[in-house]
Amino acid sequence: MNQDEHHEDALSFNLHFVRDPLRSRLGDRVGERHGWQGMKESVQSMKTSVMKKKCITVLSILFVALLHVSVFGAQRRPNFVLMFADDLGYGDIACQGHPYAKTPALDQLAKEGTRFTQAYAAGRACNPSRTGLMTSWSNARFPKRTDDFDFGDRVTVTELLKKSGYATGHFGKWHIGLDRSNGVYGIDENDSGGRPDRLSPKGRDTPIYEKAIDFIRRHKDKPFYVNIWGFTTHAPVASAPNFLEKFKDVKVKRADFSEYMQPVFDDSITVLDDLDLNMRHYLGNVYALDRNVKMVMDALEELGLAENTILVFSSDQGPARPLGKCMDVLDPDLFAPKVWKHMEKLSSRDRKEIEKRKMKHFQNMLGNPGPFRGSKGSGQEGGLRVPFIVRWPGKVKADFVDSENVIGGIDWLPTICSLAGVKAIPDDLDGEDVSDIWLGATRKRTKPLLWGPREPGPAIREGKWKYYVLFDENKKFFGEALYDVLSDPGEKNNLAEKHLEVASGLKKKVLDFYEELPKSVEKTGKYRHQYK
Repeated sequence: MNQDEHHEDALSFNLHFVRDPLRSRLGDRVGERHGWQGMKESVQSMKTSVMKKKCITVLSILFVALLHVSVFGAQRRPNFVLMFADDLGYGDIACQGHPYAKTPALDQLAKEGTRFTQAYAAGRACNPSRTGLMTSWSNARFPKRTDDFDFGDRVTVTELLKKSGYATGHFGKWHIGLDRSNGVYGIDENDSGGRPDRLSPKGRDTPIYEKAIDFIRRHKDKPFYVNIWGFTTHAPVASAPNFLEKFKDVKVKRADFSEYMQPVFDDSITVLDDLDLNMRHYLGNVYALDRNVKMVMDALEELGLAENTILVFSSDQGPARPLGKCMDVLDPDLFAPKVWKHMEKLSSRDRKEIEKRKMKHFQNMLGNPGPFRGSKGSGQEGGLRVPFIVRWPGKVKADFVDSENVIGGIDWLPTICSLAGVKAIPDDLDGEDVSDIWLGATRKRTKPLLWGPREPGPAIREGKWKYYVLFDENKKFFGEALYDVLSDPGEKNNLAEKHLEVASGLKKKVLDFYEELPKSVEKTGKYRHQYK
């Protein structure tokens, strides 16, 4: 070894050990015992040993990482839980302005997530709303009644997720076909049989929520999707004594509510003349629903799933009226004579139904539409505007109220699929992917919201405008209505004549949509609101 090589090796050795005095002392001892050549060989041996250990360590880490990905990788995709109330009005929970409601769990959910104030149901009633959620296709497009048949060749959100590796479960109300067996629509477990006890001290829907939570426990190690579709606030409502006790001091002050609740109070008194008791029954139901929401929140926290679960609460449409009527009309002076019968002119059938309800149960239905006109079955804001809360810790804004974006239940399928990483979805959907809005973006919709030809007629929401084509009893056009629902949420001022160009453009879109719909819908007549 020449002198230069010797110095190069020595320098290499010293640099290798300079960071560790102990190693430096070891090097000195090796050098003393064996000389520089022996020291070099010993050091090389030590380097080799260290490198082997490092390789083993790296390989071990890689193996564990790969194992983690293989076993737990799917968990990186979010879980989904949809808690879907029935007939719950926009203003029926405390954080949405109800003066008497007790909803601590829902208020907490809103505190931990984002509450959307311009969220719309996919349909005006139970089945259309659920159809829109599952397929992102308007119920009016189906040539066969979907609660009598099924969705035909339309793919559902649960089918798409199941193919992507999700465990899928459905618990509670069905209303989307006669077949309830496991596997239908890609649902692994379908427990939709039997209506729960309205007067249960545990709460009407508690057994449904317990089954859903059990499903979550059994599938906690893989991504899951769960529908929890309750009955609690669906007519007729009646609260168990323990829930009534929570509201024993409630005395209804009409001034605490909007003008649109006043005819509801009148109808409720017609059915059962104790308005305070009616309200207590309804509030008891809302409180029981809130307790169920708390059960899910607690279970997700206990299982360590809260951070990776998108938890959503909403309602299928606006509140039902005590007599099953639409809450109000668009313009009573102009349209009511041709579309609606006045409440004071009750048919004999209605009168018999009232007496029947008086004898059997409370049909109080004091759901609150908040500042909006309309109810379940109507295309007005009160019939379509619903609570909508999304929680996803660290991803969705906490304690945030989104009053800018317009979203709908019809957006459910493309939004959920986007968040789950499912790319292969139909391209002819009525809804759109609003996952970016859920995650905090503000933008205009790319597609308008459309509703089919029920009272008062086909409707559209686009931008700030709400437009109706008004049909008579023979489905003949006889008028139109245009509202700026941002400045006029109660839909009081018909602007169709003032904004002719806007009205004309929206009319064309509504009628084009109407022309796409089947002219008749096949019904079996088999469907009844009965559960096995």
